[in-house]
Amino acid sequence: MILKKMLNSFLRNLKSPHKIPIKILSKIKFIISKKKYDHDFYTSHQDQIFKKLSLDRDLGKKKLDVIKKQYKDLDNRGMASEHEVLFSSFSCNLKFNVNEILEIGTFDGANAFLLSLLFKNSKIETIDLESNKKNFTNFYNRSNKIKEFLLQRKNFLLKSDRINFNEMNSINLMNHKKKYDLIWIDGAHGYPVVCMDILNSLKLINNQGIIMCDDVEINNMVSDKMYSSLATYEVLRELKEEGIINFDLIYKRLDANNNCLEKERKFVAVVSLAPLKNLS
Repeated sequence: MILKKMLNSFLRNLKSPHKIPIKILSKIKFIISKKKYDHDFYTSHQDQIFKKLSLDRDLGKKKLDVIKKQYKDLDNRGMASEHEVLFSSFSCNLKFNVNEILEIGTFDGANAFLLSLLFKNSKIETIDLESNKKNFTNFYNRSNKIKEFLLQRKNFLLKSDRINFNEMNSINLMNHKKKYDLIWIDGAHGYPVVCMDILNSLKLINNQGIIMCDDVEINNMVSDKMYSSLATYEVLRELKEEGIINFDLIYKRLDANNNCLEKERKFVAVVSLAPLKNLS
């Protein structure tokens, strides 16, 4: 399997030989940055951001560890990031009252199940694209294993009777009326969809509610519709400059592989409504 991957990589490089020097330099930069990476510094900085948000990160981690020891299928996905610690830390804050949660982007259903475990009194509505649409089947390497993926998702979603799943394009939330205490935005990451998701969420969030956005990039120069884009950051920055929201960023991951290169670093945004301006 390893030899096959190496051969495929070699053949791809032969198709674009002019890119080989750039790839070599990028690899060298990554190795040097990884070696210099100060994990303790970024962990300490992360702790400070959590404290600014009135959250206890250590307490959140302990609660999350207990849950993952009990539910092994949540711990073996390779998808874990600091957003889970963030959810857990918020659930430990008694001042943060969560009854209604909206998740935009169900993926395999594991995150919705985790939310049901962390917020015991909550109802979770989670939405994702219709499974027969091209934008669903053609992304995240699902095209050749769609049946297995849908079965895995179904198994997670059935684990809690407080999870309500709907197949729908998140754009249609513009017609939604219900209010939520927590909204998790993890659908398409590029324009125009994530822009609409953020604006729709601002309409649907309670005054004291929190919106969280996954995979925020602030330095990326390459953009696409689904995976990678500056769109979330640019939209949030404009809204903050207009005094409509406040937001903070936490590191999505703290390991050297994912966090050592500044231009490839990802964040999770924590968004709250700013006080209303006096228009009189």
